[in-house]
Amino acid sequence: MPDRTELTRRQWLALSGAAALGAGPPSAAGQDRIADSPARGERGTPRNIIFMVADGMSPGVPGLAELFSQLLRARGTNWHALAANPRAACGLLQTDSLSSMVTDSSAASSAWASGSRIFNGAVNVLPDGTRLTPIAPLARDKGKSIGLVSTTTITHATPACFAAVQPKRADEHLIAPQYLDLVDVILGGGHEFFAADKRKDQVDLYERFRTSGYTVCRTRDELLAAPRDRKLLGCFSTGHMPFTIDDRNRPGDRPRMPSLAEMSRAALDRLSNSGGGFLLQMEGGRVDHAAHSNDAAAMLWEQLDFDEAIGVVLAFIEQNPDTLLIITTDHGNSNPTLIGIGPGYRDSAARFARLAEVGSSFSTIYAELRGLISDGQRPAADDVIAVMRAHTQITIEQVEAETIARTMTGQKSDDLHHQHRGIVGALGQTMTNHTGVAWTGTSHTFDYALTLALGPGSDRFASLMHHTDVYGVLTSFMGIDHKNPTMTAEEAKQYAALPVAPDEDLHWI
Repeated sequence: MPDRTELTRRQWLALSGAAALGAGPPSAAGQDRIADSPARGERGTPRNIIFMVADGMSPGVPGLAELFSQLLRARGTNWHALAANPRAACGLLQTDSLSSMVTDSSAASSAWASGSRIFNGAVNVLPDGTRLTPIAPLARDKGKSIGLVSTTTITHATPACFAAVQPKRADEHLIAPQYLDLVDVILGGGHEFFAADKRKDQVDLYERFRTSGYTVCRTRDELLAAPRDRKLLGCFSTGHMPFTIDDRNRPGDRPRMPSLAEMSRAALDRLSNSGGGFLLQMEGGRVDHAAHSNDAAAMLWEQLDFDEAIGVVLAFIEQNPDTLLIITTDHGNSNPTLIGIGPGYRDSAARFARLAEVGSSFSTIYAELRGLISDGQRPAADDVIAVMRAHTQITIEQVEAETIARTMTGQKSDDLHHQHRGIVGALGQTMTNHTGVAWTGTSHTFDYALTLALGPGSDRFASLMHHTDVYGVLTSFMGIDHKNPTMTAEEAKQYAALPVAPDEDLHWI
């Protein structure tokens, strides 16, 4: 991706065209990569399965990312190109969990991995404590290599559910050791769940993985230099990996993190050596976190980081046509969309273009704003205006700055929407006024999940299906006949719901 210094001229060149910020033709590169693919919905049995998840990708996000990509990269997205190509299968997933019509990540990923609906907050465990068998060990028994890649902690809900079993998804320290000798490639954040000096039990999981034949890497340089003939564990950050917008635009003194595309390429380089094929889940996990925070710029940078990984996978499929690619999401989040602004809505494009000038996530902005709080007193409105201008190139209004300052110290705004009455709503609604990207709230949403598939077996995803059905499709491809126990909603009523799942929290407060 270009540096921010390249964006302004490109931004206005894009806006000056006759179809300013319209959904232009798909990326030529993306079309070329799938031009020789089989016909739409090809039947057959894949040798390799790549399951890509843009966590929290509401239905409007791919379209917004397409517009954003035209601004930043002067080209469209691989997602858009794939969706527009008749050789790809397009479908939808219904995403309700056993405890709610609105799922969290762990219940959604467990549905894919076990074929069973469970309560939000659990990892492959039914409400009565019955432990389900996730897809990774079953695939392993059939000779498949396994890979997990994420921009969150690698023990976070979405990757964890493909390989682990745990009553509470928050117990990531108990999920980490379950990967040993089960998952061949493990790449993401989460250093604190593997390092002896970070774990409460002081167990050095890094050493256990090394002893078992894994190369362990902690930096991007170590990842790029790692041997390709060994299993691989890479934890590149404590906690989640930083937002792409911060990592690319404001790296500070620390080394740059590997992108999702780089981690994906590293995983494919190793898993492709498997004699029996592989199952790889790759997650752009921080799309979800940015959406929780109503942070449009951070969310779109995360979606483009995910899109670069799609490009890596499409290049791999060119050389390995026996590979099935599935791209989907676990749930929507806050449902961002570009709203009509001005006479005839003609101002929408110019407002949206301002996002290309934003250089920091709300996480970074919030940290600087907190530094302005003195003796519990909220910051001055003029100081808030200055901070926002420095990070976004936007001069917000006095009333907006006063609202942000008030909510910084825990007071509520006058917004009638309860989810928007705190600091998240104040920042998000302020930026909506200036960029046109609006939000329904700060939490997950019930939406049908957009799904694309390419390659042998892709015909199975060309319809509306429940997300629990994914398990049966994937296991049929691998010759697995294991069926997990299930529970009906009526049977589950006697069990108390788990506490709110961690990905309902706002990740920068």
